Amino acid sequence: MKQTIVLIHGSWHWGGCFQKVATLLAAQGHAVLCPDLKSHGFDPARYDQVADMTDYTAAVAALLDNAAEPVVLLGHSMGGVALTHLGEQYPDKISRLIYLTAFMTPPDKSANDYLISDDYRNDYSVASLFEIVGPSADGKGVVLNVDAISTVRSSFYGDCSDRDVAVAAANVVPTNTAAPYHARTATTPDRFGSIPRVFIECTQDCALPIGQQRRMQADVPGAKVVTMDTSHSPFFSQPERLAEIIGAQAD
Repeated sequence: MKQTIVLIHGSWHWGGCFQKVATLLAAQGHAVLCPDLKSHGFDPARYDQVADMTDYTAAVAALLDNAAEPVVLLGHSMGGVALTHLGEQYPDKISRLIYLTAFMTPPDKSANDYLISDDYRNDYSVASLFEIVGPSADGKGVVLNVDAISTVRSSFYGDCSDRDVAVAAANVVPTNTAAPYHARTATTPDRFGSIPRVFIECTQDCALPIGQQRRMQADVPGAKVVTMDTSHSPFFSQPERLAEIIGAQAD
C-alpha cells in the first residue's frame, strides 16, 4: 500500500492549488490530502484570529492524529514553517518531510530573519515582490495586492499559464496571518531531526530566490536536494514532473 501524502500550501494560498499534482499522485496510487490552513481557502477564520502555529496548523494536526500509518508531509513556501513545527510535534506520524522551495529554518531563526536579510532584499529577482506585499495596518497580517496581477505573476507564477494565474488570483486570500513569519521552532535531533527530509529547489523562483533556498539548506543540513528549473509555483507549471519527484520520495 502506498503512503498517504499531505500537501500544505504557502502564504495566501489554499489547499486546492495542488489539485493538478494531487490528481497525478492519486493516479500513482497515493491517498492525497490538501487541507486549508486556518484563515485560508474554505476556513472561515480571519487572519487576525490565528493565535500561533499550533492554531494555524490545527487542520493538518487533526489529519496526523487520525493517521493509521506515518504520512509524507510536503510544504510549499511559507508552508515549510508548518512542516518544521509539525515535524517536531509529530515525529512518529511523519515518514518524510518535503520542502518545496520552502522556508526551512533553524531553531534560532524565523522566516522573517531571511526575508529582512540584506541578501534577500538586495536580490534583484525579488524587487517586484516589495511592490505587492506589505504588513497589514494592525500588524497581524501580511497583505498581497493581487490586483497588480502582472507583478504577482512575475513574483509567484512566472512560468505558469494565463489560466493558472487567473485561477490563483481568484482563490488566494488577500491577507495572510503573520504567525508563520515570526515563528521559531525549537527542533530537537530525536524528533524533527529523526525524520528524513527532501528539499525541492526551484532555480527560477522570484519569491524565494535560489540563493536563499540554498542558504537554508546549509543552515539546516541533512536534506536530500532535488532541483527543478521552475518559478515559485511548479504545482501549476510542471505538475507532472513535481508529482514524479514527490511520488519517488513517497514510495
